[in-house]
Amino acid sequence: MEHDHHHTTPDIPAGTETAKDPVCGMTVAVKPDGRHAEFQGELFHFCSEKCQTKFKADPWFYATGRAAGQKKAAPAKVQYTCPMHPEIVRDAPGSCPICGMALEPMVPSDEPSEELTDFTQRMWISAAAAVPLIILTMGELVALPVRDWIGHQTASYLEFLLATPIIL
Repeated sequence: MEHDHHHTTPDIPAGTETAKDPVCGMTVAVKPDGRHAEFQGELFHFCSEKCQTKFKADPWFYATGRAAGQKKAAPAKVQYTCPMHPEIVRDAPGSCPICGMALEPMVPSDEPSEELTDFTQRMWISAAAAVPLIILTMGELVALPVRDWIGHQTASYLEFLLATPIIL
């Protein structure tokens, strides 16, 4: 997480009550007159005014532990395999050397799939181009003579432009 202040280990006397800054993760001494904020009945303490300001801007994000300063535990080593060739096992995602399919994790994961994201994006682009293409090419069948309105030459160029992203 980027900060405009430097974190140094504070000189906290032994026996002093401490707390962890929910924004940057720094250990701070709990003082009654120190920087703090309350959220959902819980009191949070801060190392600086900047961290307190960030917390106040989005307390749920920091109070629930979703801040970048609070890293998740490192995932276990994941192995990937080809759905069509289970004998192919790799330590990293990639393509199957036999068929070229994307390798899938052997253990299900909640992580978003790059492949699904890519296919979804391409599907929406194709759908957006297909609707006007269908109207342009099939409009005459439902009494929409679009070719007559814009001209046959222009219609042919538009069909080419609309069909290209669908094909690619």
